[in-house]
Amino acid sequence: MYCGIDVAKNKSQVCILDKEKNIIAEFAIIHNKEGFAKLEQHLTKDTKIGLETTSNYCKALYHYLKDRYDIHYVDNVQMKNFAKLHSPNVKNDKIDAKLIATYLSFNFKTVTAIETDEIKDLSRLYYKTLKNLTRYKYMFQNQLNVIFPELEKHCHLRRTVAIANMLLQYPTPQEIAEAKTEDVRNALIKDFHRGSKFTLEYTQKLQELARNSIGVKNYPSTCFKNTVAIMLYYQKMIDNIKKQMEEALKKSPYYPLLEKFGYGSAGLATIVGEVGDIRRFSNHKKFIKYCGLDVSEKQSGKSMSVNCFITKRGNRMLRSIFYDRVLVHLCYKTEIWQFYTRLRKTGKHPKKCMIAAARKLAVKAYYDLLNCH
Repeated sequence: MYCGIDVAKNKSQVCILDKEKNIIAEFAIIHNKEGFAKLEQHLTKDTKIGLETTSNYCKALYHYLKDRYDIHYVDNVQMKNFAKLHSPNVKNDKIDAKLIATYLSFNFKTVTAIETDEIKDLSRLYYKTLKNLTRYKYMFQNQLNVIFPELEKHCHLRRTVAIANMLLQYPTPQEIAEAKTEDVRNALIKDFHRGSKFTLEYTQKLQELARNSIGVKNYPSTCFKNTVAIMLYYQKMIDNIKKQMEEALKKSPYYPLLEKFGYGSAGLATIVGEVGDIRRFSNHKKFIKYCGLDVSEKQSGKSMSVNCFITKRGNRMLRSIFYDRVLVHLCYKTEIWQFYTRLRKTGKHPKKCMIAAARKLAVKAYYDLLNCH
């Protein structure tokens, strides 16, 4: 028998077919203990079960059944094309469940469940937290330009945490200037592992800046202090998530890649979390398609499209990661930089060169991941 399940947020539609593809049962279940028990009443050990990977809604049902039944995730792309052929004009939950069951009867491609949920969730949380941190850093800089504009050049990326700790305790130039030098230095080195960078001489220069500051005097600093506190909170969360990602990566075979250039903990966690087991892609071309970095092509007879673009039909997170990694390689003038420069000399647009370099990095990542098995 073949069981197709169309998963939604709080309920799922089930369709069970026999070997001749006749409907045996068709019903809906609620996502609770009674609903799952109702589904099990219609299943046997020989039933092949299929469901689409619908966000996180399918995970509870999959893990409930996986140890006792033959359950699979169907390939979403093939399933979409299958649906266009068999039901092009009508779409509802009942039809979708029946289509999944019919799809299973043809023994088409199914996807092995990848146990990388923790890495995937952590990587997505990391980038959402990073986005919030960036927003508050802009707010911090805007408010600092009013209160203490001379301090901006001292807020280097590596020193922002230290400066923010100081401003949380002494939010105005007047308070910094009037405080004891040792107290200001202690505020700087709090929670900062490179405390030796902030000598008494450096602290005295900051106090001298504060005395001669052109910032608005008596400017209300309540909002500024809250902004600094929230920014520090997000920075601490970022650091904790990165440590947790590294711990999660240790459980995967891809952990040794952290020693290679270009694979930071956040980038590698995103790739592993979104891809899972790289062996499910039989070649690098399929992996490139999954990333959405493959080039569209239109040809008919002798005519061929001149303006070709990447399809962008794949995973947006992976596409973004490989694009960002190109920037790192350009900074350090690696082989990817040479490849990019060579394309630029031929007259290609910089963005096209970036995408071509991102595709090249994706191919390299495919084989790097493959070699870890």
